[in-house]
Amino acid sequence: MFFILLLLLLAAAALHAARSRERSPANTARLVLLYVLVGYCGIPMLPLSLFSLQSPVQAAAFFGFHPGGAFQTFFSVAYLGMSVLSILALWYRGSYVVGPALMWAIFFAGATFIHMKELGGAVTLHTNAHGHGDFVQVFATHGLISVLLLGSLLVSGAWKRT
Repeated sequence: MFFILLLLLLAAAALHAARSRERSPANTARLVLLYVLVGYCGIPMLPLSLFSLQSPVQAAAFFGFHPGGAFQTFFSVAYLGMSVLSILALWYRGSYVVGPALMWAIFFAGATFIHMKELGGAVTLHTNAHGHGDFVQVFATHGLISVLLLGSLLVSGAWKRT
């Protein structure tokens, strides 16, 4: 489901860039960055964090945690803050996006590492115990987000702005 969302967001960013008056790699990268930050890391993650705070046992089963522990509550509150910071990129553009982009890039790189470790490095076509599939699915929904965020951040030049 998240991979389909990512594809839709990238298509929307490409369409937006094609219709934009400023057609440059930096502008396209800014749009990709904004679409991924808000549309993938912000809006969808907000209800996930609220779901985890509201229904910890069901969320624990979904995420693969032990239910109701301090780690889960911390994760849920951190996710809430991360998603809100990403949504704010709609209003505070420019160098503001550096913080949320780096935060999510590191988060998803770590998630990719953790899930690959769970898979034992094996490329499989089945779904593992935590609901994540093989290497390609994990990379497409985790690692690729890090690549898109860091790549678009660098090409956009947002990190250079004051």
